[in-house]
Parts: sequence; C-alpha cells; structure tokens
Amino acid sequence: MFTINDYLDDILEEFEDYVHSGIRLCDLKSVHFDAGKIPDYSNIHVQQLYLLRYAYAYSFEYKCMYRTLLDRTNFRKNISVTSIGCGSMLDYWALANVVPRSCDIRYRGIDTIDWAYQMEARIQDDVRFICNDAIDCLLRAHTLSSNVYIFPKSISEFPVIAMSQIGKLFGEKTPMGKTVFFMFSLRTDRGSMERDVCRTRALFEAMLENGFHSDDDPNIYCHFSEDWREKKIKDVDEDFRHPWRVVDFLKDELHSSCIGYSHTGEHCEDDCERRLSWWPILTCKQAHWQIFEFRKEV
Repeated sequence: MFTINDYLDDILEEFEDYVHSGIRLCDLKSVHFDAGKIPDYSNIHVQQLYLLRYAYAYSFEYKCMYRTLLDRTNFRKNISVTSIGCGSMLDYWALANVVPRSCDIRYRGIDTIDWAYQMEARIQDDVRFICNDAIDCLLRAHTLSSNVYIFPKSISEFPVIAMSQIGKLFGEKTPMGKTVFFMFSLRTDRGSMERDVCRTRALFEAMLENGFHSDDDPNIYCHFSEDWREKKIKDVDEDFRHPWRVVDFLKDELHSSCIGYSHTGEHCEDDCERRLSWWPILTCKQAHWQIFEFRKEV
C-alpha cells in the first residue's frame, strides 16, 4: 500500500491548485472544532484541508488502536470491521498496515458524506464504502456480526440517545455467544473528551442492559505516557516521514494565498491568519482511544 506521506502529497497538489486559483478562502476558516463545531465535509476543499491537517496523526492513532486490539485477541486469518463515520477510510489503511499479511479484511465503511480520497483496498480484502446514515444501516441489517465496530473521530457526531439506541440494536441483532469489540477515537481537549466519554458510556451501559457482558471500564481510556506525548510520530512509527511540503504550505503559504490578502500584509477579516495557519498534528499527544469488549450472554 502507498504511504500516508504519498497520500498527503497527492491531496496537497490538488489543494494548491484550488488555493492558487484566485479566490477567497473564507470557507476554509470553518475547518475547526471549537465548541463542538463540525466542519462542512460535503465541501471537497474542506475535506482537503481537513485531511492535510489531521490524516497524518489520525492514521497513526488508528494504527495504535488496532495494535491495542490485536494485543487483546487473535485475528490471524481474518477480521470483519464496520467503521461508523469512516470518512476517507483512514482506519482501513491503518488496519491493513497492522494485521499480518495473511489476514484477510472484510471492511464496511459507513458515512453520510461520499468522501473523496478514499483509501484503496489490498487485493485480498473485501472493502466497501456505504454512503448512508449509520444508524439506518444498523437498523436495516438482519444481523450485526462484524468482529469490530470502530468510531474513527466520529463519536462526537452521535447524540447520547443514539448511542443508547445502538446498544439496544446490538442486543436484538447479535448472535448469542458472539464477542464484539467497540473502538472509539476520542477528542483530547477536556470538554470534548468528557462529552465523548459520556457517549461511549451510554453505549456501554446500553450493551450491558441488552444481554452483553464486559470486563472493561467505560471511564478508562488509552493514551501515551508523559514521556512519549511530545515524541514525533515519525520517530515512533517508521511508516511515517515528516510531511515537510504539507507543513510549509499550511503554516506559511495558505493564509497569504487568499485573493483578499493585500500586498501590505492585511487580511479581509481579523481571524484569517489565526484560522488558516494551523500546523498539522505531528506528535503523539493527540492520541486517545477506548476499546470495549462485549460478549453476548448465552
């Protein structure tokens, strides 16, 4: 499979063409998550900026999540994953780079947005993207039989009541004796993490109420130790190189490429440089995740 750095370089080429086409870049200032805000992912240029900022760190985090999963259980021959809010399927890339080469992947990615730049599948894998509402897909399914259900940075998009509803659906549609793993990538600022854990706890409690058993604690999450939080991803995982082209473009060039930027160094609005000049995430400190293991009681 191609590397994340190659993936980002391809996106950057198309994004640069757009940015340098003589337009205002005001819509791109919406790519942030302040106060629980969610960007408009239906805009392909919002997708491009989002991926350039976050795909590097998120794909690394998803690799960490799947490694944690594989430390807990054995998926040597095959694994079946449903990704809820999969975006461009970065978590599939992560999984394919973590499992043994002999392990076949059945992957179903569900998202309401038909994302561009979706990851290409390995020849032996059964990979499908489903553009639909995730809860609707779960409602219409006859059984819920994947080994793993992952929320890759998407847990914030589901209200607490929806997570309880999902727990009820699994109680109704999961075969007896089935073991199911749930994986959640959490946001890291204090308020957002508390809201995310509130959602995962709602699902955890609903699963227990609907016939499942778990030895996990819904209040505990995984993260790197203080000594590792500031380490560069490239120094921790050899699949990643420092994304020099992306960094230089985002921190130095993007904000001044807007047609509203004057030769005197002034922007059309006061927050242009602050909103547009964000670095991509390059360290381990943003990686926080939870894994729950449930077994349907016989």
